[in-house]
Parts: sequence; C-alpha cells; structure tokens
Amino acid sequence: MKVDRQEQDEARRERIARAAFELFARSGLEATSVQDIAQAAFVSRTNLYRYFPSKIHMLLAHFNKDVQASRDDALERLHAGANPQQVWEKVMARMADLGVRYRHLVGAVAQAVLGASPLGEPEQGNTGARTKNPLSFPTRLSPADGLGTALTLGALVEPVLLAMQAQGRLRPEVNVAGLSALLVDACLLALMHGGHRDQREVLRDWQDRFSLLMSGALAPGVVVEGQRD
Repeated sequence: MKVDRQEQDEARRERIARAAFELFARSGLEATSVQDIAQAAFVSRTNLYRYFPSKIHMLLAHFNKDVQASRDDALERLHAGANPQQVWEKVMARMADLGVRYRHLVGAVAQAVLGASPLGEPEQGNTGARTKNPLSFPTRLSPADGLGTALTLGALVEPVLLAMQAQGRLRPEVNVAGLSALLVDACLLALMHGGHRDQREVLRDWQDRFSLLMSGALAPGVVVEGQRD
C-alpha cells in the first residue's frame, strides 16, 4: 500500500513538472501563474505547494529528468561499444538544440546551477494573479537545489570522459569529475551569453570553449575534433 502511494506521488509530481514545463516553454517562466499550472496539471494549488516550493523547482525537476534520459542513452551507446567522441557529439547536439529551442528558460536553469538565485519578491496572496517574479511561492531556491542539477549535468558528461580516459585519450591523472563540471559551466555560460541563431552556432561556440578546457587534459598527440559544418 505504501509503495502504491509512493508511485502515485511520483506520478503526480512528474505530471505537475511536465505540465509546468509545457506552459513555461509556451509562455515563459514569469508569465505563467501558479493557477495556470494547477489547472494544467489537474491539481489544487495546495498540492503544488506540497510537491514543489517554487516554479523554478518545477522547471529543474523536468530538466533533470530530460538530462537523465540523455545520460541513459549515452551510457547505452558507450556500453554497446560506440566511439566516445561520437557519443559526446550526439549529447552536445541534443543539449544545443534544447538550449536554442528553450532559450528563454536557459537563464533560470543556469542561475540555479551556477549558484545565483533568481531575484524578486514572493507572490503575495492566494489569488493566482500573474507576477513578474519567477518564484511564485514563498520558498526561494537554495544552493543545494542548484547543486542537484549541476550534479545531474556533470553525470551526463562524466561517463564520456571516463570512456575517453580508458582509451588513453585523456591523461590518466585528469580529475574527470572536475573537468565535467568545468565543461558544464562552459556550456551554460555560452548559452547565457546568447546571440546564437541556431544549434550550429551554439556548437561552434561550445567547441571554442571546450578546446581551451580540454587542451591540458588530452593525452599527448590526441586531438578531439568538434562538429563539422
């Protein structure tokens, strides 16, 4: 019985996060009200408070799930013997596509991961009125929440780097976890910089940053090529 309740809670949590993301993707984080999300998810505002303390928490929950799915796909490819470089390019292409498609949400995710809390005062009252504040609930995002997403992103990159290290393409003394975090930060900073018209421009920008970060990590004589036009 307890398991059934846990499954129901998890399903409801996912439904809320998915409904919220669909609204965020269409209207933006600021323009989406708590009442909008409650109606789309077929739950009461009280249940929203129970599962998520803020809209940014809903966004991160859906984002983390999507990143985890990309990680599972990458691991499956690596275990099947795929070239780590090809897996890396596929992962980056998918993240670049999402970054361009949902560029109006990138800032909120990046702020969370990089440790900056969105600004603004909590929404007042219980009217469901629209507000300019991305955090519509009284609870603000804590550094631990952003850390969770940072770790999820790092876990997406790390298996590819470990596979490269196992093949002798990275120096054996390289701290793969640390390098993964640096690459994630580079991706987010590039997206926050903006100005990218399409996925190709994002990938070109990322490659410039990756080349610098990877220069001291690659084994002698190894060159990691970027996406080709």
